[in-house]
Amino acid sequence: MSKDSSAHTISHPTPLHTPSHARIGPNALIQTVRALQEVCGVAQATAILEQGQQTHLIDYTPTEMVPEADFNALVLLLTGHLGVEQATHILYLSGQYTARYLLQHRIPRLFQRLLKVLPHRLALALLLFAISKHAWTFVGSGTFTYRVGKATRLTVASGIHSNGTVCGFYGGTFTTLIQEIIDVEAQVQATRCQVGEDSRCEYVVLFGS
Repeated sequence: MSKDSSAHTISHPTPLHTPSHARIGPNALIQTVRALQEVCGVAQATAILEQGQQTHLIDYTPTEMVPEADFNALVLLLTGHLGVEQATHILYLSGQYTARYLLQHRIPRLFQRLLKVLPHRLALALLLFAISKHAWTFVGSGTFTYRVGKATRLTVASGIHSNGTVCGFYGGTFTTLIQEIIDVEAQVQATRCQVGEDSRCEYVVLFGS
């Protein structure tokens, strides 16, 4: 391992494939329905949810963790009805909304201000460490790993197998958090999105010179 990089892993001790007892943060559902309505319109969004018997998600605002299986079902419903490209776009938007919620309600303002004045790589290392401590709230039965270096790499081995569409959710979340807290010009690029039976969504974080 190079001197300027480090690797950290946090794992939820449940197997992949979305076991019924795995939980995930409620924004995964709330913000995905919001994004679906904005992209497709309320009428089409409602029709899609009706076909998947998920109309209960309309105006659904749980305050506690929700079953990961519910998010899995929603992701697969969108993927099946809208295709990979549009479903990924909706989930990316959902991730952005989720990140903004976290910035507003979950990540202390003092911590955000501190990271803004630190060197980018140090700030990113601290942010990712903080994320890793709560990773189970967004990866459910999966795992989150990262390696900080000149090109920082993030990996979510998701419990949701969706032909890569769920990678949009994680990508939108990471991108918004990093751009809002550290550098608005930072880029988070997806480098691998659930190829075949591989559940991993992989990203690289790049800062300008």
